[in-house]
Amino acid sequence: MSPSVYDSVRNDRHSRHRKQPPRRWKLPLLLAAGAVCLCLIVAPTLGKSPAPGTPAGQAAPPPATPDFVPTPEPTPTPAPTPTPEPTPTPVPAFDFSQSAPERETVEMDYFADALFIGDSRTDGLRLYSGVKGADFYCYKGLTIFEMNSRKVAEIDGTKYSVLDALGRGRQYAKIYISLGINELGYFDDQVFADTFAAFLTQVKALQPGAVIYLENLAPVNPGKCKANRQPYYVNNDRVADYNAIFPRLAEEQQVVLLDVAAALSDADGVLPAEATVDGVHFTKDWYKTWLAYLMDHTVDAEEYAAGQTGAAEGESGS
Repeated sequence: MSPSVYDSVRNDRHSRHRKQPPRRWKLPLLLAAGAVCLCLIVAPTLGKSPAPGTPAGQAAPPPATPDFVPTPEPTPTPAPTPTPEPTPTPVPAFDFSQSAPERETVEMDYFADALFIGDSRTDGLRLYSGVKGADFYCYKGLTIFEMNSRKVAEIDGTKYSVLDALGRGRQYAKIYISLGINELGYFDDQVFADTFAAFLTQVKALQPGAVIYLENLAPVNPGKCKANRQPYYVNNDRVADYNAIFPRLAEEQQVVLLDVAAALSDADGVLPAEATVDGVHFTKDWYKTWLAYLMDHTVDAEEYAAGQTGAAEGESGS
């Protein structure tokens, strides 16, 4: 090769090496890029404590998301089944067209709130029967026509007529009425019935809480009446006349009829001779028999009241 060509080639190489820029800038750029990457990795964890058990320099794993547990629906409480109200058994109304039926014998304290209204026969019941606890408005010779005039009832030391005493005194649960033996000689039966009915109406008004018992008349003993010179009109025919009135009074006035006549007579409907001292009044044993009948023949106060209601409804509907 000629020197000129050789020199030309060498000069050309030399020229190319001189024109290339220096390469010292590459290292700083690489360092800068590495720093940026490190910041991007470390920055999210700055200010946070690593999770327990996480090695130093290692990012903590993200917190576990708990499984969603739905809130249970409350179990509905069934509504309680209402307890039906028991239907009360209606109280049977007493039938005032009949006399009081025989029932279980009551105790003596049954008479603690009872009143007896009557004549000398009732006074004998007070004295000889053994009854206890009852009050008595009674007197020898007392008649239905003297209920508002003759003072035979004593209250706090003062004497009153029967009707006055019923309005001033205590309220009774039972009132027994036995009148008529002294009225046998009063020969106007209609007036007797009307007067008795008016008296019963007044008693019920003055003593609205009482069961009113109307006693019919026990018969007399004809032989003993004659021997003891009883008035001619004191006989069983007249007793029968009045005893025909009492059932009607009981039904119309809604009071309880007591069939004392049947309890104190023999099979012939006569007062036995051994049961009476004078043909009209009784021996001690017969007064006890009378009381025993009363204790065996009672009417429940609710039945009595139900009968009163039925009567009132019947009257209002007529």
